[in-house]
This record gives sequence, structure tokens and C-alpha cells, in this order.
Amino acid sequence: MSKVSIVADTVSCVPENLRKELNIKIVPVGLVIDGKRYKDTELTNDEFWKLFNAAKAPVTTTAVTPADFAAVFEELAQSTDSILCLTVSAKLSATHQAAVKAKEAILEEKPNLHIEVIDSTTAAGAQGFLAIEAARAAQAGKSLAEIVQLVKNMIPRVKFLTTMDTLKYLVRSGRAPKTAVLGDMMNVKPIIGMVSGTGLVESMGRVRGKQKAMEKIVDMAKEYMDTSKPVHVMVHYTDGIGPAEELKKLVTARYNCKELYISPYTPVMASQTGPVVAISFYSES
Repeated sequence: MSKVSIVADTVSCVPENLRKELNIKIVPVGLVIDGKRYKDTELTNDEFWKLFNAAKAPVTTTAVTPADFAAVFEELAQSTDSILCLTVSAKLSATHQAAVKAKEAILEEKPNLHIEVIDSTTAAGAQGFLAIEAARAAQAGKSLAEIVQLVKNMIPRVKFLTTMDTLKYLVRSGRAPKTAVLGDMMNVKPIIGMVSGTGLVESMGRVRGKQKAMEKIVDMAKEYMDTSKPVHVMVHYTDGIGPAEELKKLVTARYNCKELYISPYTPVMASQTGPVVAISFYSES
């Protein structure tokens, strides 16, 4: 009963094989397409893009609910007395607050259960790497307190950069003005990221052409990690794995990767960005 269970939401992009290998419990975020609700895990990439491209209204997202988290905590309480839950940045989603509310409710019924909820202050594989390392520490027999400290030490080091293929999806969702699509006409690719620890997505510049944009985010990564040490990288994609394979080649040619994964964005994430490629990364301490 002493082994720590690790929980994360689907925004963490933890590769499926690692979810199973490390026994990470993943809770799906939701989205609404033309009035119908879906869970992040209910749609394949192909199914999502068909619905997304045919949508008559902007696709919206819904956070994990307290009831969703409570059900997971209840289930895990059957086999453990310690749970660590890592959520997407609280400044991007109500998911973190939902986990906190679920914790409070469960502890009223099960006061001997230990639950820690941590705001990752990030998203995508940057959040995912926190869950992966927490799960590895749990399998190694570390205590909940030790794993919490490990995660807190890692949070300032995990980073995330992405280049967007187009701004038209952000325009359609109401997150950018209609004039923003003018950049598409000039093949300008915006670069965004989460690198400063603010918990918010930051504008990192623009580059003309997709290939140059991918090269740019790979080059920018060196500014946020110690390249004299082994690095951990996760490459993300949305509607097609081809660009991710190319991005992987750029990363391996440039950095000494201790581990390197390709993991897709979930439908919830892709619904807000449209086609992208991205890298999440950190260097060893």
C-alpha cells in the first residue's frame, strides 16, 4: 500500500507505451464540437480532423471535472495510500482546480489517504516528463514526499516550443483577429512556447517557411537547457507524423539525447492550434 500512484491529464502527451510501462493514470480533458461533447481519448486523429474541419462553430474545450478526478482517486485508493496528481498549467485550464476540489472531497471520506496535487505550470511533453520521472521514482520505491520534491526541482527545467502551421484555426476559435491570417499569405510561421515559468503560453517570434521554423525551435532549445549534459526530448505533431519524423532528425543531429519520443497532440490541444510540430525538453541536472 505504500507505492505512490501517479495521475496526469491528457494534455501531458505521455506516450502510450510509457503510460502502460510506468502505470501512469491519465484523465481525459474534453472538447465540444458542434454541441456534442467528446473526451480526449474518444477520437482518433483521423476522426477528430474530419469533425474539426467540418465544424460549423469554433471548437471549445472543457476541463476535467472534480467528479472525474474523484473517480480516479477512489479507484487508486484501493491499491495505494499515496497519490501524486500533475495537472496542466492552472493558468491555461480549470483542470488543476478540479483536481484540488476532488482531493478535498476524497480526503473527507478517506482521511488516511495522501494526495498531492501539483500545478505543472506547463503543458504537453514538458508536463509529461514530470509525470514520467515521478512514475519512475515511484517504481524505485521513493516516498510521496521525495517524489513531490523531485517534481518541484524539475518544473523550472522542463520547456516546450512549438511552430504553428497556420493561424487560421486560432482566428476561427476567436483567439486571434481576422487580420492575423495575412501572415499565412507570406508563409510566416509563428513560434510559441512555455519557457519562462509563468504558466502562460508565450510568443517566441516568427519565421518564414516550415522547415526554417522547425530548425529555429531546435536551435532555440539550447538557450533553455545545459547541452553539455544528456537531454530528454519529446517531439509532438498533430495531423501527420511526417513533420515530426523530420523534427526528430534535426534534434538527434544537434543534441545528445538520452531519450527521445514522438507523441501526438491530443484532439483537445489540436483543436486550439490546428497543425503544429513541437518539442518538449529538459537536460539532466
